[in-house]
Amino acid sequence: MTEPAVSGPEAPGKPRRKRADGAVVSGILTYALVLVAALVPVPYLIQMPGPVVNTLAPVEGEDLITITGTETYEAEGRLDLLTVAVAGGPGRDLNASQVLRSVVSAEDTVVPTEAYYPLTTTRDDVTGQNEAEMASSQDTATAAALGELDIDYRTVIAVSEVVAGSPADGRVEPGDVITAVNGTDLGGDETAAQTVGETVRSAESVVLGLERGGEPLEVEVVPAETHGQPMIGISMVQDFDFPFDVTFNVDGIGGPSAGTIFALAIIDELTPGDLTGDRAIAGTGAITPAGEVSPIGGARQKVSAAAESGAEFFLSPADNCAEVLGARGADRMTIVRIDTLSQAHTAVEDIAADRTGDLPSCEDATTR
Repeated sequence: MTEPAVSGPEAPGKPRRKRADGAVVSGILTYALVLVAALVPVPYLIQMPGPVVNTLAPVEGEDLITITGTETYEAEGRLDLLTVAVAGGPGRDLNASQVLRSVVSAEDTVVPTEAYYPLTTTRDDVTGQNEAEMASSQDTATAAALGELDIDYRTVIAVSEVVAGSPADGRVEPGDVITAVNGTDLGGDETAAQTVGETVRSAESVVLGLERGGEPLEVEVVPAETHGQPMIGISMVQDFDFPFDVTFNVDGIGGPSAGTIFALAIIDELTPGDLTGDRAIAGTGAITPAGEVSPIGGARQKVSAAAESGAEFFLSPADNCAEVLGARGADRMTIVRIDTLSQAHTAVEDIAADRTGDLPSCEDATTR
């Protein structure tokens, strides 16, 4: 019996294998392209919850804040400083897969790198900026704390930098305090620096009254034209002359957002008793020397970190309230709105005394 002939598409087997082989190759190429795309560097950075540090407890055996030259008191309890860990940014590329994982996270925030740093910013620039902001926040926190306790201190205008080869080079030194210019006594507010600048631009010769190492002296500097403007080659910064020393052990932590918590910790060390009453309090907020609390970045991450660490109360700058209330973990703490250091100080005292019924509320801030 003769086998029937096979016709049509069923007859040849080889073409079918070719189509199958082509599908496999196409799948491999697609997978490879997806893999490569996931590993391509992307210009974003990720903000994540960072370490929580109790400012009232030793860090690796050393006090976080040390005050010398005046009477202090043992401070106990929890007054937590909150941090934000950052992945990516200048010098630290992320790939697309890392960013996509954080996009769907309830705790992370993904932002374009350019939103924080110019394109020319280097890793060293970022480190230097963070360290400078942290140093500034320590001084302003100390000034705010002393102001809250009515302890006198002096504000001064100091030389922060002398340009090499400028008229001031060799005559003025970084750290010199400028007390007068051409016979006019100067205070320590921002107008003092303006007065120096105006004098340099209008006078043929500038006589600066200085303090160097606690000793007064006068130096004469003749301005020289630089980029069409008379200059003497110094940069000035507002500085503080405190009646005692306050030092901070904060290696690896940068930025200005710890100012309010630093100020409260200093107040605790300078006053009898435990300010927190052994309650677990965390918070954030930049601060001015006058004690005004300013909003910060990374509020979502800080709320999450505080909740995970077991904080009962979270001190939030008023302008961060909306973000804080919507953050993961906010419902596990009492959120307290703070506008000033004085308000934060009173709130912590009320928490310690269990007078929590009338604490300033973030809900009120979001409806104002």
